[in-house]
Amino acid sequence: MINIDITTKSNKWDDQEKFVEKICKKIILLTELEKFLKKNIQVGVSVSLVSDQEMKKINFEFRGKNKPTNVLSFPANDWSEIKKNPRQIKDFLFLGDIVIAFETIKKESLVQKKPFENHLTHLILHSILHLIGHDHEKNEMAKIMENLEIKILKKLKIVNPYKN
Repeated sequence: MINIDITTKSNKWDDQEKFVEKICKKIILLTELEKFLKKNIQVGVSVSLVSDQEMKKINFEFRGKNKPTNVLSFPANDWSEIKKNPRQIKDFLFLGDIVIAFETIKKESLVQKKPFENHLTHLILHSILHLIGHDHEKNEMAKIMENLEIKILKKLKIVNPYKN
């Protein structure tokens, strides 16, 4: 079972909760988390849908950057430890928190000429991958993460977001 806890803190999100919940569940099923679900381990994630104003505060508080960003991920686990011993997870695996800013994503989708829902899906996927230990700090790690994103987005019928 997959549990998606969505909190909407901005009316700009206009009934996007169902879409966000649906796409989170689809993405989780397309990642390595599937092996936990097959063992009847519940997987959970918390998603906050916020305005740029709220995101700016969060980004400053946690990253020292006084500006909004599109999405932030806050992992609840050390995935290197989980990968060493996946049996430590018994009944429920809480992945962490994702915070998504509406205006920034809307602007990016317009500038990049991408459908809003496709861009949002990509950013949710990107965030979930961060929650399960993927990163893009080094070129090699970034390439692995991007290739995984491209592969999963293709299964969701979304074109490669890294192609211009």
